[in-house]
Amino acid sequence: MDELIPITDETLEKARQDSNFRQKMVSESLERLMTAMNRVKQIAKTDPAASTNLQEGARLAVKLTEIFHAIGVKPGQ
Repeated sequence: MDELIPITDETLEKARQDSNFRQKMVSESLERLMTAMNRVKQIAKTDPAASTNLQEGARLAVKLTEIFHAIGVKPGQ
């Protein structure tokens, strides 16, 4: 995976105009989120507060998946 793409007004404008760039941004965001959720999952076994973070991550994953569907991309493409 490439390095993190900072979210700026310019980046958002490029994503609006370039579907390949938009797809890459959403895909990489979902991949990073899933990686972070796996790390938190291990912590949640001993830290109940981490469960809240895991739940929020799951909600974000659903939102990113909805974005994929809205732009006509299947996750993993």
